[in-house]
Amino acid sequence: MAPASHVRQRWWLDSIDWPAVRRETAGEADALFYMVGAAAFMESTSDRYARNLIVQFSGDDAVTSWLEEHWLPEEIQHGRALRRYAEIAWPTFAWDEAYESFLAEFSPYCCADELEPTRTREMASRCVVETGTAGYYTTLSRISHDPVLTTIAQRIAEDEVRHYKHFYRFFCEYQQTEPESRRTLFAALLNRLRMIEGQDGVIALKHLYRARRPGEPFDNRIYRNLRRRSRKLIRPYFPYRMCVKMLLKPLGLSPRTRRIVFPITEALARRVM
Repeated sequence: MAPASHVRQRWWLDSIDWPAVRRETAGEADALFYMVGAAAFMESTSDRYARNLIVQFSGDDAVTSWLEEHWLPEEIQHGRALRRYAEIAWPTFAWDEAYESFLAEFSPYCCADELEPTRTREMASRCVVETGTAGYYTTLSRISHDPVLTTIAQRIAEDEVRHYKHFYRFFCEYQQTEPESRRTLFAALLNRLRMIEGQDGVIALKHLYRARRPGEPFDNRIYRNLRRRSRKLIRPYFPYRMCVKMLLKPLGLSPRTRRIVFPITEALARRVM
């Protein structure tokens, strides 16, 4: 469905030079297939968890109108762009069957139980999500040797950084009217970080793997191997400093505390990645 006329996006699918996709370049990196495919799956389901956000912030027209008119259409476009790229770069992959299989298992996880109990904490949690996606697509743009994928990833990363700025602004407004302690905010950030490494990625990788290798089992050993290969590819290119800065911002740390915490957090992120 085409975006509503009042929705102003910064780029469109038609602006991508699709005939320039380098199939042979994409096919060289198996880990890249899983990075693009998993991201396409997750972005394509944005409408499912967007509904929960819109319900939670019902009554705040500034938030819900932005979610409906800007954030969601852009997220859906991310999924469409990544899907189209995947269909061109890996033409033998049965996208429709794999996505429907993924969706059947993933949909029950798109529930309101995953949201934080207060609006302020949920806005802080949203900042974590946008931090992760901005870092992910920035990394993808640096890894890719295909200029088309680089362009797509750069444009998505720019969208995610802008989304972060909106969520952070909403967070600051809620922190004034419905304040949360630094301890509860830290707990919300940590909870969302755990969820990023949670079941979502496992389900996406499982259905990508099974569709690519019909009949082969997908178990913890296979999952750990795929994650290890992806991390090896990602580690040298990940924007650690940018993401740590974005991650810590909702905590409102003093300049002195930031100078102490920032290098420790960055070192930890490099070790964990």
